[in-house]
Amino acid sequence: MRKIILGSVIVVGVLFTSLLVIGIIRKIQNHKLITEKIARFPAFCFMTLSNESFNSTEIKKGPVLVVHFHPECEHCQYEISEILKSNIPTLFSSVILISSAHPDSIIRFLNRLNYSDYASVIPLVDTSYNFESIFGSGIV
Repeated sequence: MRKIILGSVIVVGVLFTSLLVIGIIRKIQNHKLITEKIARFPAFCFMTLSNESFNSTEIKKGPVLVVHFHPECEHCQYEISEILKSNIPTLFSSVILISSAHPDSIIRFLNRLNYSDYASVIPLVDTSYNFESIFGSGIV
């Protein structure tokens, strides 16, 4: 009887350890994929606020800051206002602000922050909800 219980405990322990190892390996692989996507700037195509196509090929030099936001998100509002208040737009050749919200909502939000004062700020609309598949689900 003891052998059966001991064998069962060992099997459960091995299975539990295997699941932990598999989870860690998957997390490492996912992190590696995100890091590779960030290391090489991915190709993308989003719409401008004036409903024109904007491709990643239009960005000729770096560094580039990409921020995914929603104009109704309080955290996003704070983050973008702090970015625009700081000297970040002058440090980057392009600050790309991408949102899946309605263009009118984006325009109202950005106009309150006087984004047009910065030539490097490029607001874009993700009409097809492709941001995560292009840039990954991690923090970019």
